[in-house]
Amino acid sequence: MIHAVPGLAVVRVRTDADLEVMIAVRAAADPDRPPPRLENLRHNLAANEMLVYVIAQLGGEPAGCGFVDPWPEDLARAHLVVVPTLRRRGIGSVLLAELGRRAQIAGRLELEGEVVQSDVESQNYLERRGYRVVGGEKVVALDLAALEPEPALVPNGVEIVALVDDPEYAEALYAVGVEAAADIPGNPGDMSYEQWRAIELDRPTRRQDLLFVAIAGGEPVGYVSMDDYGRDGYNGLTAVRRAWRRRGIATALKRTQIAAAKRAGLERLITGSEERNLPMRTLNAKLGYRPEPRRSTLTMRGPAALA
Repeated sequence: MIHAVPGLAVVRVRTDADLEVMIAVRAAADPDRPPPRLENLRHNLAANEMLVYVIAQLGGEPAGCGFVDPWPEDLARAHLVVVPTLRRRGIGSVLLAELGRRAQIAGRLELEGEVVQSDVESQNYLERRGYRVVGGEKVVALDLAALEPEPALVPNGVEIVALVDDPEYAEALYAVGVEAAADIPGNPGDMSYEQWRAIELDRPTRRQDLLFVAIAGGEPVGYVSMDDYGRDGYNGLTAVRRAWRRRGIATALKRTQIAAAKRAGLERLITGSEERNLPMRTLNAKLGYRPEPRRSTLTMRGPAALA
């Protein structure tokens, strides 16, 4: 049974003022990470009509936030955050119930989302409600300030270009990304072109001058992408077509991107890999990325309906 919390209001996000509440909650809950960008949150809502953001305010002050996205077909992706000083008051339970209710309206019976691996309290909270661990992501970081980038050794017959200089390759990258993502353990399914483009190309923090493409025979065979969050860059997908793997293309793409990120003034690169994705985790370690245990997460799945 979910108990009402006196003075708590939970509403769907509809305005920039609502989005600012989300940003305030995230900043309070994780002050060591850059908060979400307003322009990214706007973009996410505009690009995905199924996505729902919700906020919780206690006495008119930011208390929590969350999202639910009924994709893929068999579940809804979801996440919630409560301001640390306001936890253990039932706010998280109200938010979780609201996300579950919206997932059920969309025909989804389960929620799936990430929990910080070191946050045992939240894991226990979800386990008591029927959630189970189904995967995880290991986060690593590369200190660019102390790094002298090594040159990229590009395989014969392959050329690496920045998408900003050769935008005609943009649409062809979709097939590369879908093929690569399909081989990542825990991949929920193929994105539509619109979903992929919204993330990889059109998100405001994506930098096309740091999105590099490997070209062979006039066609893209791989690419790497990146988000810019000020001093930190967040690596996106590293994608190489199956027929072109084990030739050093991924390494060349990453080294090219690392050198360009340092020239652009970024101080650190952060990336996460599904814990079972050994090839990418091995490559990142070879390139100098080091574990960031406080950022690593577990993927948990459980019932949208709470008893």
